[in-house]
Amino acid sequence: MIPDFLFQAEENLVEKPWGGRFIAELKGVEGDRIGESWEFSAHPSRPSKVDVDGVLDMIELVRKFREEIIDGFEEFPILVKIIDANEDLSVQVHPSEEMAKLLGEKDHGKPEAWVVIDAEEDAKIYLGFREDVSPEELRRAVEEGYVLSLLNEVKVGRGDAFYIPAGTIHALGKGVRVLEVSTNSNVTYRIYDYGRGRELHLEKALKVLNFSKTNVEDLRQRERRLNGLVRLIDTEFFRVDRIAENVRIENEAFGILLCLKGTVRLNGRFEVRRGKSVLVPAKTKEFEVEVDDAEAYLITPVV
Repeated sequence: MIPDFLFQAEENLVEKPWGGRFIAELKGVEGDRIGESWEFSAHPSRPSKVDVDGVLDMIELVRKFREEIIDGFEEFPILVKIIDANEDLSVQVHPSEEMAKLLGEKDHGKPEAWVVIDAEEDAKIYLGFREDVSPEELRRAVEEGYVLSLLNEVKVGRGDAFYIPAGTIHALGKGVRVLEVSTNSNVTYRIYDYGRGRELHLEKALKVLNFSKTNVEDLRQRERRLNGLVRLIDTEFFRVDRIAENVRIENEAFGILLCLKGTVRLNGRFEVRRGKSVLVPAKTKEFEVEVDDAEAYLITPVV
C-alpha cells in the first residue's frame, strides 16, 4: 500500500556547462551550474528517489506498485524537468518513436513541450526552420557556423508555451527557464553547440529532421480555461495545467504537481512548498488543491 501523495526523498539535479543559479535558488540548495531538475523521473539514466516504503527509486517503485501508481500504462510515460538556460543551449532535435526504433535507440521517441516560467529581457528560443532547408544546406551551415540564421527566432516571456514535435529543430536561448515535459525519453541529437567541443550527432539528426518551413504559431499553445485550471499544453501524449484557484481534481491517471511559488495544500493536510513537487498516484481518484496565492502546475499523461 502506498500513500495518497508521494514525495521525493531528495532532489534530482543535473549540473550543465550552461546551467546557472535559478534552480538552486528555487529549491533552496547550493549550486552555481545546475542546468536541470528532474521531477519524479522514471528514466533509467537518472531515476528519482521517492520517500515510500523506505526509499525507492522510481523504477523500483513503479515495478512494485504499478497499478496503484500508473494504472492503465505499462510503463511510466512522461519525463518532467525544470531547465535553466543560463547560457545558450545546443541546437538539437529528437526522433519520433518510429525513427528511434529504426536508428536502433534503446530509448523512446521524444516529442516535448515548454512552458516558460522565467525569462530575462529579450530572451528567445529557436524553433523550426524559417524556410525549407535541404540536408546539404544544413550540413554546410553547421560547418560554417551559421545554423541560427536558418531558424525561427522567437522572443519569449513568462507564461509562453510551445509544443515541439519530434523532428523539429530547436534550442533554448540564454536567460530562459522552462518547465519541460516530454515522453519518457532522453535521446537528443546535438546539431550545433557554439564550439563547446561536445559531441555532435549530425548524421542521426539528418535522418530525423523535418526540413520544411515551420510556422511558429502552429506550435504556440493557447491558454484554455477549465474548472479551476488553465490548460497551457494539450497534446496527444501529455497535458500541463496551471492551477488557477482552489479546486477539486478528478485524477484520470496520475499527475505530478509542481509548486513554483508559495505553498500548495492537498486535501487540507499535505503541503507542497516552493520548489517541491508531489506525485499523485492513480489510486488517488480525486483530491482537493488549495493554492491561495501560490503558483502551481499539474502535469498529466493522456490516457
